[in-house]
Amino acid sequence: MSAVLRLTVTKCRASGIVVILIACLMAVGLSVYFLAGRPYPTANSCSVSPKRPSLPSFGAAPKIAQSVIRLPRTVLPHHYDVRLLPILEKGNFTVLGRVAIDLQCVEETDRIVLHSSDIKVDLKSVQVIEQGEMAKNMLSVESIDYETVTEFLIIRLNAKHKVKLAKRTNYTLSMDFVGNLTDTSAGFFRSVYVEYGVERYMAVSQMEPTDARRVFPCFDEPNMKAIFTVSIGRHRDMTALSNMPLIDTTAIDGMQDFYWDHFAPTLLMSTYLVAFVVANFTKIEADVGNANWKFNIHVRTSAVSQAQYAKVIGPKAQAFYEDYFQMPFPLPKQDMIAIPSAFVGAMENWGLLTYGESVLLYDADVSSLDDRQTVVELVTHELAHQWFGNLVTMDWWSDLWLKEGFTSYIECLAAEHVDPSLERLEQFVTSALHTVMRLDALESSHPISVLVNHPDEIGELFDDISYKKGAAITRMLANFIGAKSFRNGLTHYLRIHQYGNAVQDDLWNALDRQADLDQVFLPTNVKTIMDTWTLKMGFPVVTVQRDYCSQNVTITQKRFLVRKSNSTTADPTVYLWWTPLTYTTDFRTIGSTWLAENQSSKNLTLEFEIRDDEWVIFNVNETGYYRVNYDARNWHLIAKQLMTNHTAISVINRAQIMNDALNLARAGLLVYEVPLNLTKYLEREEEFLPWEATLTALSYLDSMMKRTPGYGLLKNYVLKILSPLYDSLGFVNRSSDSHLTGKLRRKVVESCCSMGHKDCITKAIDSYHRWMSDPQNTTIVPAMLKRVVACTAIRHGGEVEWDFAFQRFRDSNVASEKATLLSSLSCTQESWIIARMLEMCLNPTTGFRTQDALDVIKTLAGNPIGRFLTFNFTREKWLEMTKIFSSIHNLAHVFESVTKAFNTDMELKELSDFVGRNKELLVSAMTRSTQQSIDRVRSNLSWMKQNYRHVVNWLQKANTDVTFQPST
Repeated sequence: MSAVLRLTVTKCRASGIVVILIACLMAVGLSVYFLAGRPYPTANSCSVSPKRPSLPSFGAAPKIAQSVIRLPRTVLPHHYDVRLLPILEKGNFTVLGRVAIDLQCVEETDRIVLHSSDIKVDLKSVQVIEQGEMAKNMLSVESIDYETVTEFLIIRLNAKHKVKLAKRTNYTLSMDFVGNLTDTSAGFFRSVYVEYGVERYMAVSQMEPTDARRVFPCFDEPNMKAIFTVSIGRHRDMTALSNMPLIDTTAIDGMQDFYWDHFAPTLLMSTYLVAFVVANFTKIEADVGNANWKFNIHVRTSAVSQAQYAKVIGPKAQAFYEDYFQMPFPLPKQDMIAIPSAFVGAMENWGLLTYGESVLLYDADVSSLDDRQTVVELVTHELAHQWFGNLVTMDWWSDLWLKEGFTSYIECLAAEHVDPSLERLEQFVTSALHTVMRLDALESSHPISVLVNHPDEIGELFDDISYKKGAAITRMLANFIGAKSFRNGLTHYLRIHQYGNAVQDDLWNALDRQADLDQVFLPTNVKTIMDTWTLKMGFPVVTVQRDYCSQNVTITQKRFLVRKSNSTTADPTVYLWWTPLTYTTDFRTIGSTWLAENQSSKNLTLEFEIRDDEWVIFNVNETGYYRVNYDARNWHLIAKQLMTNHTAISVINRAQIMNDALNLARAGLLVYEVPLNLTKYLEREEEFLPWEATLTALSYLDSMMKRTPGYGLLKNYVLKILSPLYDSLGFVNRSSDSHLTGKLRRKVVESCCSMGHKDCITKAIDSYHRWMSDPQNTTIVPAMLKRVVACTAIRHGGEVEWDFAFQRFRDSNVASEKATLLSSLSCTQESWIIARMLEMCLNPTTGFRTQDALDVIKTLAGNPIGRFLTFNFTREKWLEMTKIFSSIHNLAHVFESVTKAFNTDMELKELSDFVGRNKELLVSAMTRSTQQSIDRVRSNLSWMKQNYRHVVNWLQKANTDVTFQPST
């Protein structure tokens, strides 16, 4: 266990160090300083022998132009020697570096083209040396040029003397450079945090998708894999980590107390997976039993107790994947590190997983069961990538889903193994499938597999379509091909393509082969089926029409859209899919068939025995990625069953029925009376999934009606159906609660308190005030209800309640609690506090940290009082926000949150005008997200005109016998 010490370097000393180092770095002789006296380890020194793929044959080099954004394949990297020395001193966050790249020339060329961005390369240091058995020939370099649009670094050889790289010849390209430790969470960046009252800095890398080029010049494309030998410079008080184990440490000549940490060479891998960290953290060694690898967690010393849960589930999940994929983890160690600030989510760097603290650390006293589930989800997800993404990598970012979609499903299997009490797999339909359907039902959605080129376009793919839709169709595939064939097919795919790259057809071929071996019946090959789901956007609504005399069932499909525009732009895509159908009349006997893609057989007729008073339900356990609509009589029979004995229908299908019906009505495919009548059965429902599906779908009505005269009717009705469950569950947690029961109570209490339930509000405010009187008592407010309690008290309180939560937010040492309190602060109804919070988002020194500010803006946008203030603020400060929040991907989410509840002509006009006036500031990376926001508003506007009055009329009738009175 390393001691917690702070790097103390005076400004004078730091300036001297930097001046000396930069002078050395920019000198021609720096290569001698870096490389002399100690040869880099070779690949042979690593205990694992990586496979090297055979080099493909490429055509002539493309002519360099701004329109070309892919690297030419005239030269290919084999091995990188990377040395980086980050200076972690306030006011001078510099990275001094050197890279030497072993290359093979594939086609004769007079230039080397690679990636570089935000790096200053010393021209005098650039060397190209031909490798030979007898002698090394240094080639003359004429110039280096930058293509800013493509982020290319072009090294031109001496044209006057006709110097060229020769085909099938090996070379070494080396250069010195200077970079910066930015605060943008991209490339090699700095993270600042406070521990024991002392401000500390650490250096962390985040390369995905295209930020390795911001750290060192490289061939920054996923299919240009190589071996990386990394050396990191550090002060003696710090520790360095990288993908591979540390093999040696040497002093840095001329720099007292500074050392090089030399790491073993990596396996063959992509640049976006290279990782390093410099920090003074504490290492926790996990028990791995008889495994052939070590497993460590690295955290701030004051957070060691919060890492115990990850310490248990991490090795357990990694061992699960070794068994599931039937392939050993290929590295000798696995490190996981919790980054305290400036880092969101997690990253699957091979052998060095990085996480934001809130998604890795768990404190049972103040973290909720939801927080524990988040830890499991992120840990199992990133560990799945060690095989699916790292060992086998997508050939290009167009197939991002190939790693993210698959791991988003596979993680559920591992979660069931490491902590079955979470019932993670059962929650898939509400947490993933229903969630992504809301986005995929827009005309401005996009296919899972889509052509991308520019880095900004790549970043836009990191959305729910790649992750959650990818997971949903993977789950569908696993179900129709069978769990055994699915698993063995994945193993075959991994073994064939290990240490290489693949496209989605490679996966389909592996699964086809396995299906043939296992004699699985499919109507056509896997590729033909799955291409309809990956190459087309959207999904179908399957309509089931029964003939109650002949007992025939006619089935049709068409694309499900919440709103179809009147655009004259023709879309040539035929929106039909190979759809696996399952159906049942009793959940004991399950039938199955296929709805074909081809136009001639889009209508399917089934004949099977079913009484005219029996219901039929399609998409059993919602394994298919589609919605189902029925004729009016079958909807009536389903409703009758739910009212008499809802348990005769599976829990997942009850969730499916409610979610499908409410969304079909939203799209105008079903009259609203049908889903609203179905909600009456919920007074008897005690399971989480149906309530989660219903309340999520009803939240759309809530957001549309919030500012209308009819909102009181909606509130009263929802409280009426919720009250029996609230009375049954109670406000306080019970030790006998299952995980889903705890989630259900939180959902019910949250809904009741937000809609004015007197008892709920009273209990929440009382709990909060008792907590204010005894802030250190963690038992007063249950962790699972902390957000609801704090939000309710702040909503009904004033500055005193807000200030208490803000102080607790700043003082808390638990990231998950900080996130809960941060969200609660946005519940205030005081306009001046909201305005103050928005200003605080742009001032990290006195307000919110940069990485927290975007979350504040998004949650304030959901506040009925805050939505207008937030939109006005966003419009006024957009230019400033684009400079402060460097991630276009995150800004796109802000844009979506601010506008998603707009539903008037004036709001649509204001949004369209803002987009029109700021096309350059919104940049190309947000083109799709801004169009999706406009589509949503148009859909909302259409809903108000077509459905609002119908819903109000139904609610007036349903509320005639309401005796429950909301709070005043």
